[in-house]
Amino acid sequence: MLSPSLNPDRATLNFLNAYAEDVRNEGEKLQKEGAVTQIFGNHLFIQGRVETKQGVFRTSLRLQGNRWFGSCTASDEKLAGACLIATMVERMYRGTNMPESPNELDDVPLTDILEEKLGRDLDDSESDFVLKLEKRYRRFVIEQEVHDHDLVRLNPRWEITGYDALDLWPEPPRNIEEFWNYIAYAFSKKRIPYPEFMNVITDLEKVQRRIRAWEREKEVGTWYDRIQSVNERPPQPPRHPLHMRLLSTINEARFEYRLQQTDEWTTIRERSQLDSIIEEYMRGALKMDPQSDILLNVLHDYADHEDTVILDLDHEAACRLMNRLFHQPALKGYLVNLDECYFKVVQEPLKWICIDDPIVPDCYGLQLVTAAGVHVTHSVRQLPGQVELYQSDETVFPGPPRWMESTEVEPRYSIPKTVIDSLEGVEFLRKIGATLPPSLEDRVVDIEMKPTFTMKIVRGLTSAETEHVLLDVTAQDDPGRRKERLGKDDWEVVEQVPVHDRTLLRFMRDYLYPIPDLLEEMNFTYDTPLASFKSRITKQFPEKFAEWCKRIPETIKVEMDDNLKSLLADPVAAAIRFEVVNQEIDWFDLRIVIDVEGVTLTKEQIRSLVSARGGYVRMDDGRWMRLEIKLDDAQRDAVTKLGLDPFDLSGETHRMHALQLADPRAAEVFDPKAWQRIKERTAEIKIDVKPDVPSSLHATLRPYQIEGFHFLAYLSVNGFGGILADDMGLGKTIQSITYILWLREDYAKRNKQGRRKVVIPPVLIVCPKSVLDVWASETAKFAPDVRVLVIRNKEQANVDDILANYDMVVINYAQLRVCGEQINAIKWLTVILDEGQQIKNPDSKAAKAAREITAYNRLVLSGTPIENRLLDMWSLMAFAMPGVLGSRAYFKKRFDKRKDSQSQNRLAARLKPFLLRRTKQQVAKDLPPRTEEEVYAKMEGVQRKLYKAELARIQKALLGVDSDESVKKNSFAILQGLMRLRQICCHPGLVDPKYAHEESAKLNALFYLLDQLREEGHKVLVFSQFVSMLEIIKARLEAEQRPYNYLTGQTKDRKAEITHFQESKEPSVFLLSLKAGGAGLNLTSASYVVLYDPWWNPAVESQAIDRTHRIGQKNKVIAYRLLTRDSVEEKIRVLQHQKNQLVSNVLGAEGFASSLDLNDLQFILAHGGDDTEEDEQLNMQVKL
Repeated sequence: MLSPSLNPDRATLNFLNAYAEDVRNEGEKLQKEGAVTQIFGNHLFIQGRVETKQGVFRTSLRLQGNRWFGSCTASDEKLAGACLIATMVERMYRGTNMPESPNELDDVPLTDILEEKLGRDLDDSESDFVLKLEKRYRRFVIEQEVHDHDLVRLNPRWEITGYDALDLWPEPPRNIEEFWNYIAYAFSKKRIPYPEFMNVITDLEKVQRRIRAWEREKEVGTWYDRIQSVNERPPQPPRHPLHMRLLSTINEARFEYRLQQTDEWTTIRERSQLDSIIEEYMRGALKMDPQSDILLNVLHDYADHEDTVILDLDHEAACRLMNRLFHQPALKGYLVNLDECYFKVVQEPLKWICIDDPIVPDCYGLQLVTAAGVHVTHSVRQLPGQVELYQSDETVFPGPPRWMESTEVEPRYSIPKTVIDSLEGVEFLRKIGATLPPSLEDRVVDIEMKPTFTMKIVRGLTSAETEHVLLDVTAQDDPGRRKERLGKDDWEVVEQVPVHDRTLLRFMRDYLYPIPDLLEEMNFTYDTPLASFKSRITKQFPEKFAEWCKRIPETIKVEMDDNLKSLLADPVAAAIRFEVVNQEIDWFDLRIVIDVEGVTLTKEQIRSLVSARGGYVRMDDGRWMRLEIKLDDAQRDAVTKLGLDPFDLSGETHRMHALQLADPRAAEVFDPKAWQRIKERTAEIKIDVKPDVPSSLHATLRPYQIEGFHFLAYLSVNGFGGILADDMGLGKTIQSITYILWLREDYAKRNKQGRRKVVIPPVLIVCPKSVLDVWASETAKFAPDVRVLVIRNKEQANVDDILANYDMVVINYAQLRVCGEQINAIKWLTVILDEGQQIKNPDSKAAKAAREITAYNRLVLSGTPIENRLLDMWSLMAFAMPGVLGSRAYFKKRFDKRKDSQSQNRLAARLKPFLLRRTKQQVAKDLPPRTEEEVYAKMEGVQRKLYKAELARIQKALLGVDSDESVKKNSFAILQGLMRLRQICCHPGLVDPKYAHEESAKLNALFYLLDQLREEGHKVLVFSQFVSMLEIIKARLEAEQRPYNYLTGQTKDRKAEITHFQESKEPSVFLLSLKAGGAGLNLTSASYVVLYDPWWNPAVESQAIDRTHRIGQKNKVIAYRLLTRDSVEEKIRVLQHQKNQLVSNVLGAEGFASSLDLNDLQFILAHGGDDTEEDEQLNMQVKL
C-alpha cells in the first residue's frame, strides 16, 4: 500500500490504478527491495533500470497531456507492469531529488567526484571532456548502444569502421564510472591516449579482470565463425586460360578471345563483354600469355577513352592504335586478317611515283608502288604515327609522309598537269618522296639552299656604351642562281638568275629549317631599321656564345669578325710557381708567380685573366682572352689542400705555417731550395704526441675521445692553439677536462725545481651562462681534485683569491666583458672557449675581450662545422691561433664560397693542423647504440621566487605528516603538490597564465641545445608530458621562424606530421607529448632526443627515446634529459636511481608515490643548493 505522504497527483493515480492489484503489489515490493537501480528524468519523461530475479530491464515513462504512458523491455506483461510500477513509485519517493541525467554516482555528479579526488577544480578543457562523456553515457542509457561516432567525439584518433553498435562489455555498465572504465580500456587497447586527469577514476586492471573471460569467449567464437566460413566456402576454381588476338581488315579491327585452343574465337562487340573479362582479370582468375595481356590492356584503355570496343579505321584514334600495335614485334602472330593469316610486317617501304597518264592526257598519275616498283592495285589504310605505316589485306608497309586527311589511300590519283607543272607542284612531289614524271625530268633542276651566318660587333645601337652582335642570315645555292635573306617573318628573295626556257627550279630548303630555333637560343631578335638580327652583349655573353657556336650544324657556314673569333680561340697557357719571400721560424711568407707562355701580356692583363679563373676577359683591343693554368689534377688538388688559391695574383704574401705546407705533392710548384727549407722545419715539429691519460681522471674514455685528447696535447706541445669541433654529444667537455689534467701534470714536470712546490697557473673556461654549472659538476665528477670557482658577479673575480685557492675558473661571456681587467691580470695555463661561435663576430665585445686574454694555451670548443660559416671562422682562429688565416681583409677576400666554390676546401686545408672534427657517424663504432645525458638548468628571478613560495605552501600543508603510513594516506595531495612544483620547473606560465612571458631557465637550456643541433644540421625530437608546455615551445619556434612538426593526442592527421618530419631534408624539431608519442611511431630520421620534463616512470621515457632508436635507425641516438637544479626534479631523479629495482615496476605517478617513505618525502621537500636566509627559515618549518 502506498504511503499517504507520497500524495500522488491525478495522472499518477490513474497510471497506478490501470494495473491489477497483484501487479501493483509486486511493483511496490520491487521498489522497496531497491530493485530500481537507476532512475533519471524530469516531470515529463522518466528512464529507469529495474533489476529482478528474472533479469535487468529498462523502463520508460512519458507524460502526454494528463496521462502517463509506459514501456518496458521485459517480454512478460505482468513483469513489465511491475517494473513500470516500481519505477513510478521510485519517482514519487525521489520527488525533487531525482537526477535529471544518469551521470551521477551514488547521487554525486561526476564532476564533483573528479574534483574531490584531484583536490582542485577542473579546467575548461577537462570540463569539456567530462561534458562529452556525460552526453555519450546519456545516449547509451537511452539507446543501450554505443557507436564509433560516440568514441570519436571523445578522441578523434578513434577510427570509424562502421555504423553498428560496438561490443565493449560483457554486460552493460551500471553507472557512468563503469561506462568510462570500459571506454578507457578500449582506448588503451588501441593505444589511444585519454586525459590524464581521468586516471583518478580509472582502474584498467579491474576492467581487464572482468572482461578477460568474455573477450576469450568472443575470440573463440570469432575463430569458430572464421573456420566455419572457410569450411563452408566452395572450392576456389582454378585460373582458366584466355587467349586474345586482333582481327583486322583495312576498314575495321575487332578484338577476339577464346578460352581453349580448340574453341571458336568470340568477338568482343559490347562493353559489357570487356567489363566481364576485366573483372576476372583483376581477380587474378585469368591465365594469359604476355601478348594476350597486352591486347586486353590496350583494348581496355582504348574503350575508356573512345567509348567503343570496335576499331573503326575511318577514325584517327583507331588508326594510330593500329600503328602502335604493328610496331610491337612481340605481337607477331596475334594480329591477323580475315583469312586468319598473320599480318606480314615488312621493312621495304611503299612510295609514290608520278607518271604520264595515258588514259587522261591532261593529267599526271600519282601511283603507289612497292619498293620493287610493282604497282599497288587496291586501296590501303594509312596508319599515322612517327613512322607512317600502310596496311593492306595481308601486309603492313612503311611508307611516305601523309598528305591526305582521310586515312583510306587509293592506289592511284589523277592530278591535272597544270598543278604539277609548277614550282609548287614539283616541290610537293619532293616532299612526299615521289619521282618526277618522265616528261618533266629534263625541265626540273634541284637547287640545294645552303645558309650562311654573318656576324659582327657594333657599338652604340641603344646607348653609347652598349654593344650588340648583328647577324645576317642568308642562303644560296652553289652556282649562285638564287640568294635569299631571312627577314622578320620569312625568307625573302634577294637575287634570282632569270630562267629563259621552261626550266623549273626546285629549291631544297632542308638546311634552313633549324635556323629559327638557333636564333632563339642566343636571343637574336629582328631589327627592322637595320634589316638584321641583333643580340646584346652582356656579362654572360662570351661563355654563352662560345657554347652556342659549338651547336651550330656544319651545314651552316659561319662568318664573323676577329673579336668574335677570339671567343673560339684556345686559352692562353700559363705555369704557376710559389716563391718563399721570407721565413720566421715555423712561418713562411709565400707569393704566387704566374708565367704566361707564347704571348706578351702586361702584369695587369695577367692579373685580370687570373682573377677570371678561366673565364673570358675583354682586352683593350676588343678581343676576348682566357687563361688556362697548367696544373694536373693531382697538383691542383695538392695546391688546394695547402689552402692556397692558384688564381691569387694580388701580389700579397701568404703567411703559412710549416705544417700547412707539408703535402709532398706540392713540391713540384715550389722552388727546390724553398721546398727543402719547408721539409726541414716540418721534420722538427712533433706530430705524434700520444701521452697517457692522466691517472687522476675518474672516467674511462672511448677510443675517439683518447684521440681527441692526443690532438689537444699535440697542439700544446707545439705551441699551437686550435679548435675541437666534435658533434654535439660526443664529449668535448670530458676531453677538455682530460687535457686540463694533463696540462697541469706537464707544467708541474717541466717547472719542477728541487723540493719546492710548483705553483700551477689556473685554467679559464669561458662558456654560455646556461652551462656554467655543467662545467662545475662535470669537473667535480671526473676531476674531483680540481678546485673550481664559478664567477657569477664581478665581486667573485678576485685575482689573489683565484691564484691562492682555485685551479679552474668558469665564467660566462657577459661576465668576461665585465671582469676583463681582473681576468687579464692572470696568465692562465689555458683558456678554453666553450661554444666558441659566441665570438664569431670579430667586432663584438666578447670577441675583443677573448683576444686580450693572456694564456700559455688556447682552445675553442664548437660543434658547428666550418662549412656553415666560412667568414665566421676567422674570428675563432684569430683567438686560437692569431695570424694563421692572415688579416681579416686577407681572409674575407680569399675565403668567400659565394664567389669561389673551392674556397671552402682551401680553408679546410689551412685549418687541418689546428682543427679536429668528428661526427657521430665517423665514431659510430665507439659509441653505444644509445647515449643518455642529463642537462641541468638553474632557476632565477620570478621562476625561483614562485618555486620557493609553492614549496613553502606544500611544506606547510604537510606539517602533520609524520609517518610512512600518513605519507601513503596523503599520496594524492603529495602528488598534486609535486606536480605544481614540476610545472614551475618547466615554465612559470604552466601554473598561472600571467607568468607566460617570464623567463624559464629550462626553456633557455632547451633552445641552447636546439641552436647547436640546428647549426650542426640535425633533427631532434622534443618530448613533454604537458601539452601546454609544448604550446609555449611551439610559439617560440614560430616566433623565430624555425621549422617544426607537432604531435599531441589532439592532432588529427598524425601520418602527415610524421611523414613531413621523416622526409624533410632541413634540420627541424618534432614536438611530441609523451603519450601521443607512444607505440606505432617510427621517427628514425632524428638521432637526438630531448626529454623536456622527467616522467615518474623511466620506462615511459625509455619508450620515448625508442621512437628514434629502433630498427631503421642508422645513426647512434643521443638523448638529453633536462632537469632543474635544486628542485624536486633533481631529487626525484636521485630517488629513481636509488630505487632502480623498484622503479622498474612502477606504473606511473601513483606507483611512484606509493614507493615513497617519510625519509624520501623529507629529502624531496627540503631546500637544496645555495639557500638564502629566507630559504633556511622555510626549511626550519618542515617538521614532517
